[in-house]
Amino acid sequence: MRQALLLLLLSTVLGIHLQAQPVFSPRNMALGGGGSTYLTSYQTNFYNPANLMIQDRSGDFSMGIGIGGFLLGAVKNYPDPEQQFQNARDYIAAYTEGTTQFGNTNMSDFLDDNFTTNNLLSDNRTRYESTLLGMKWKRETKAFSIAIRTRTASNYEIGKGWYSDEFESINGNAPVLNRTLNQRYQRLHEISFGYAESFQFLTNLTSRLDNFIIGIAPKVVLGGSYLNAEWSNLYEQRNTGVRRTESFSYDASGEFAASSSSFASGMDANTANTTYISNNYFDITGVGAGLDIGITYLITLGSDLSAIRPDQQPTQKSLRLSFAMTDIGFVSYTGSEELSFSSGPDTLSNVNTPNTVADEFFIGAKGQYINFLQKFGETNPFSETTAERGSFSTLLPMALHGGALLEINRVKLMGDVSIGLTNSAFNSPRILSAAGVEIRPLQFLPLRGGIQFKAQRPEFISLGIALETRYWDLSLATQFTTESISSDPILTGISVAALQFHF
Repeated sequence: MRQALLLLLLSTVLGIHLQAQPVFSPRNMALGGGGSTYLTSYQTNFYNPANLMIQDRSGDFSMGIGIGGFLLGAVKNYPDPEQQFQNARDYIAAYTEGTTQFGNTNMSDFLDDNFTTNNLLSDNRTRYESTLLGMKWKRETKAFSIAIRTRTASNYEIGKGWYSDEFESINGNAPVLNRTLNQRYQRLHEISFGYAESFQFLTNLTSRLDNFIIGIAPKVVLGGSYLNAEWSNLYEQRNTGVRRTESFSYDASGEFAASSSSFASGMDANTANTTYISNNYFDITGVGAGLDIGITYLITLGSDLSAIRPDQQPTQKSLRLSFAMTDIGFVSYTGSEELSFSSGPDTLSNVNTPNTVADEFFIGAKGQYINFLQKFGETNPFSETTAERGSFSTLLPMALHGGALLEINRVKLMGDVSIGLTNSAFNSPRILSAAGVEIRPLQFLPLRGGIQFKAQRPEFISLGIALETRYWDLSLATQFTTESISSDPILTGISVAALQFHF
């Protein structure tokens, strides 16, 4: 068992991580973003509902109001906190003309930061969410919970060819100019009902005291404005001239559908955005259902008897192994404004290369997509196809998660591995990883730290602290770029939990 744990933790640390995780809370953000084994409050409804049965503190009932988190996957960050705060506002607000100009940005540094070796596509993601209300109550062999959450994510991918007119050869292939422009934006409001129970049939698999737990959390989902825009646009330099291959697909609801429909009909992009794009957060355009499920195998160590006395003793020495599947379900957008475009793939030979290079960042702000196309696009992909109106459905950001946690008194070591099963605003079909540690110099004062990985390189480091008393606690976590270790700290994420009460 010890060798298996070490192998799992090693594979976790060496994995690939992106900016996607099922839940934003101060606990798991501080630990690098994982939490399939660690989270035990009502927020675990959205990660691994089996953990509702884990008793990691005294009290059978807990509730909380207001847990919020924000992660900024910016194309450019700023060490000055005030400037970085304004930067974050630009990403989550409706697009305003002139807010994303390059200014005095060094283009060479910008390209190096966003387009790594052999990569002509920048992939960034901004996300924010809030668990508005949650409650959990536990019995000896069962646990129940309810949680209300709202979350928003924007994933934006842009080819290097929008910022540079140089053709580049990757791995000896023909030189190309990548002018791809993709954006996925989704807002979801959820009411989740969690249930967990000890499964006695599989308990006592080892000679140690153990507890096998199964959890399930069905949820009602209301969808806000939705956008899935994908314009694959590639120029290839050949002996006979330049060949262009492109395809375009576009699904939108709510304000995205209204503005893009007007733009496709000939309206100026700024006018369309001003008319239809707003900062209204609770615009409901779809309805759906989802399910989060999970299992946790708890093995207590030494004198810890919590596996057989869960109502009498909190877990203090244990090994936890977990597996979960989140966001199984769909959202159906059935309003009158739903809009879809689709064309290609098409290939044209002997074309002219684009002569316009963007002088502003593409950050995925609401409404920026059509504005960016109007300013810098060599063609308008909307004009090359006919719009179709009618309802459509999309899958929730389904993902698989596995993790391990070793707890010895006041120290917890944890690691998580995840893989997305859909390509959405919230996640992508790649392997994700996180690793973290929690140390309690004082019983009521947990200190947490973690790391995230992207493309086999550390991308974020995170720190957190909490004050936990018998009846209430308060938590805070922050996330920084890895450059913060050797230079000025650059804040890219924050999560705060208001007072949570335990009885």
